[in-house]
Amino acid sequence: MNCCEKRLYYNGRIVTLDAEDSRADAVLVAGDRIEAVGGAAELRGLGGPRLRETDLDGLVVYPGFIDTHSHPDLLAAWAPYAYCGGTADLASALDILRRHDQLHDLPIPMGYGFDDTAIAERRGPDLAEMDALFPDKPAVLLHISIHAAYINSRMYDLLGIPLDRPSDNIDIVCENGRPNGLVTEGAALAALDKLPPVTPESLKRGLLAAVDHYNAQGFTACIGGGAGLGGLAPHMLGAALADLEREGSLRLHLHLPVYADRFEQALESGLLDGAGSPLLRFHGIKLLTDGSIQAYTAAVPEGYHSRPEIRPATIIPQDELEALVFKAHSAGQQAVIHGNGNGAIEAAIQAVEKAQARFPRADPRHLLIHCQMASDAQLARMKAAGLWPSFFGLHVWNWGDRHHDVFLGPERAARIDPCGSAVRLGLPFSLHADTPVLPQMTMQSIHTAVNRRTRAGRLLGADQRVSVLDALRAYTTYAAAMCFEERNRGSIEPGKAADFTLLDADPRAVPPEEIRDVKIVSVISMGRPARGCLKD
Repeated sequence: MNCCEKRLYYNGRIVTLDAEDSRADAVLVAGDRIEAVGGAAELRGLGGPRLRETDLDGLVVYPGFIDTHSHPDLLAAWAPYAYCGGTADLASALDILRRHDQLHDLPIPMGYGFDDTAIAERRGPDLAEMDALFPDKPAVLLHISIHAAYINSRMYDLLGIPLDRPSDNIDIVCENGRPNGLVTEGAALAALDKLPPVTPESLKRGLLAAVDHYNAQGFTACIGGGAGLGGLAPHMLGAALADLEREGSLRLHLHLPVYADRFEQALESGLLDGAGSPLLRFHGIKLLTDGSIQAYTAAVPEGYHSRPEIRPATIIPQDELEALVFKAHSAGQQAVIHGNGNGAIEAAIQAVEKAQARFPRADPRHLLIHCQMASDAQLARMKAAGLWPSFFGLHVWNWGDRHHDVFLGPERAARIDPCGSAVRLGLPFSLHADTPVLPQMTMQSIHTAVNRRTRAGRLLGADQRVSVLDALRAYTTYAAAMCFEERNRGSIEPGKAADFTLLDADPRAVPPEEIRDVKIVSVISMGRPARGCLKD
């Protein structure tokens, strides 16, 4: 649709999610913007002689959904590799990796999505098993969290890590005096950095597929998980996305913080300045304060339920974290801080509090990603400091039973991803799926925030349930504010981008236990069809 064309979408159930939570049956779009919302007859009078019309046939229309933390760039870059999730046992996961290599013969076979606590053996492969699978070339089986990996001897050689003695690097896990095949955090990322560089052409193809995956789940915007992670340079990612935008094939607004080790260069180069383009903006710094509870690398000072002796510290020293947060904060940039364990959450809060004390900002909107173990007292301090949580709410559904039985125990597991506490405190929050950790599954995520049911059906923390409206605002109005896009996105109002997610039923009108069954029928991004088909 060009700037002169207007289209009337009518005979729908338009849920604006504006301040009054108003409803309508039609919306008028001019080019890529919403011109008016109201009744069909009224809006036809504004359409002019070239007005085109689309009958929504009773579909429910919400503002386009916004994901506030995931990695579409990694999903794109890893398109050539093997997805090894969802298997019942270790042999099946290894077989997927082996067969993928037989078909593609990559220099470094890599599998991702492997969950060592979800299979029968409750473990990953040891060094001997990885060597038997790939004796002649480096190989990686990446833990689902992306915070750990299982590697073979050839990969140790490539990383310059001797196998005949223990390592003094805590990220190199050793057993009986030598590395055992498991590496975590910095060492796991170092293994990923050894993967062959992605070509611009391959990256663009992968990004198109990634955007399609997001569109299929109702998304019209996304906050990235850290440009530069996994060796993919921000300028290369930016160039590929800019090409897609110029070609008219980018159907997703991307708000991209830059990974910490590339932040200063990006700041000095001007990459982080200004508003960017209609669909692409680099802004902020991505910081890792800890790892993953599922990988036993999150900063949990009290120790883990089944392994109380494991008490990881934060990844980054507190003084360094505070310096980096202040650098971003004082430059008017957003600090996007990964923190799962309560120790990491405390470190992040202190860093933002100190930055605010030194350089007060009225509305910084720094983000704490995952924020899985935050206490009510920590959430209250976050609100005061301008640090907003983005919860990985699917933790409750996908890993909740293991949090209850293995990782955290019943009491701590009952309040993971404390959305209910955030609502009671008046603290805006959002939801995410951390793709490719998990695939995007928007309705399951909303369902989980409302119902708090695990895969086994266990109710995990009844007091942390939220209303359907709050869960929907977590993917719309609140999420838009988190990427500083509230004037452009997040609600269906005149002047905002024509971003719509069309559903076959209203999640607020179905029984709570049926929310996940609501279907995403179509998506419109900036006035253009992104997914699904609507008839004129």
